[in-house]
Amino acid sequence: MCTVSGVLIIKGENYRDIERRFAEIVARGTDRGRDSYGVIVLDSDGATRSIKATRTPSPSSIKGLFTPKTSLAIANNRAEPTTERVDHKSEEDIQPFESEHFIVTHNGLIANDREIEAKYNIPRRTRIDSAVIPGFLESRWKGGSIESLAEDIRELKGSYAMIIADKRRPDRVFLVQNFKPIYMAYDYELGAVFFSSLDDYLNYGPTDRANVRKLRPYTAVEVDRNLSLKQVDLLGQRERKKVLVVASGGLDSTVAATKLLKEGHEITLLHFNYRHKAEEKEREAIRRISRHLNVDFVEVDTDLFRIIGGSTLLKGEGEIVRGNEGEEGAEFAHEWVPARNLVFIAIAIAIAEAKGYDAVASGINLEEAGAYPDNEMEFVRLLNALSPYAVGPNKRVEVLMPVGNLVKHEIVKLGLQLGAPLHLTWSCYEGGEKHCGTCGPCYMRKKAFKINGVEDPVEYQEAKGVPTVS
Repeated sequence: MCTVSGVLIIKGENYRDIERRFAEIVARGTDRGRDSYGVIVLDSDGATRSIKATRTPSPSSIKGLFTPKTSLAIANNRAEPTTERVDHKSEEDIQPFESEHFIVTHNGLIANDREIEAKYNIPRRTRIDSAVIPGFLESRWKGGSIESLAEDIRELKGSYAMIIADKRRPDRVFLVQNFKPIYMAYDYELGAVFFSSLDDYLNYGPTDRANVRKLRPYTAVEVDRNLSLKQVDLLGQRERKKVLVVASGGLDSTVAATKLLKEGHEITLLHFNYRHKAEEKEREAIRRISRHLNVDFVEVDTDLFRIIGGSTLLKGEGEIVRGNEGEEGAEFAHEWVPARNLVFIAIAIAIAEAKGYDAVASGINLEEAGAYPDNEMEFVRLLNALSPYAVGPNKRVEVLMPVGNLVKHEIVKLGLQLGAPLHLTWSCYEGGEKHCGTCGPCYMRKKAFKINGVEDPVEYQEAKGVPTVS
């Protein structure tokens, strides 16, 4: 809907260069808003100045607005929603909006603006929903702390990324966001902290001298001129989580599930039957594991990967690699199933959101990250960054990797320590009566138990040519 931008000045002597830099950021912000723009600056004595226009800004648009006394500035580039179209705009229709004590720039929609207006008797001269926010803060935000702001802001329904200035405290800015983005960059040469809706608008190019970071969704943040940052979670975290564990019936996901259970979380196993060679054996294993752990499980039957194809792990799609006693199959993704973990976790997130789970987890681990990109810890980190934009407003589904930092023999060791039902697991890519002993997972499994000096509790085929792991 808009671009919100701001700057907190640390080195006032650089105000001209900071103004020039901020003007560039505001000009870039037209990418997310072309109907109008506005800038309000706040001086150290609480005085304000502004420029507002129904055109797009250029890098020279705000020249001369900053002075040596300027402490901060906030700006808005508006993309006017269809539901709030104003054909003949005046300055009163242009953000940022201002009240006696507060200046606010807002990106998003406030769905209950009329109720807020009536409840707090807020004078409003525009139909733009964001105009109620400064008056709302005058009425509600009496404590002045970032903690009380995080509590009070919950009354607003809708989407928001806000940069807030308090005229009585011009040495700091406040930022509040749900799923709308805010990025922050500290330019240590200029001595200023910049904020904007996209990191591209803060980009310095190849000679970047700023530390650019994304503020975490669903947080309220306070930043002052001493570069002190306070952050409060808007949704809160439950110590004991409800976790949906994507579980194949193999070692990794079974140990991951057992670990979460031992830590006191409530878990449900989620298993996918996707027409792979070991489908029947894995289904049998996961049912036994769920009974042993005394937890619920959910099965999803899908023909999706049969339609996609392209993997020898699927029935009728070719032979499993067994070279070099199974080591070759363990060290390269010969049996890669296109985007499998992404698909599974996406479905798990959807089920978790619908059924009220706090998190999803899997057996993603460091060992298989050597061959499979979707086992890399970075994959899970990026999924967590994506998750707030994949679920509904004011909801959170975390993506956990309980064994993400472990290799196979460490997973076996942890499973033994936790009393995980390793004897019930199925690791083999094939679906025979016993583990084949020569595919990649069989090789890693046998090696991992041998390193721990423990006999593997599952049986292997005793066919001619099956190697002994040394």
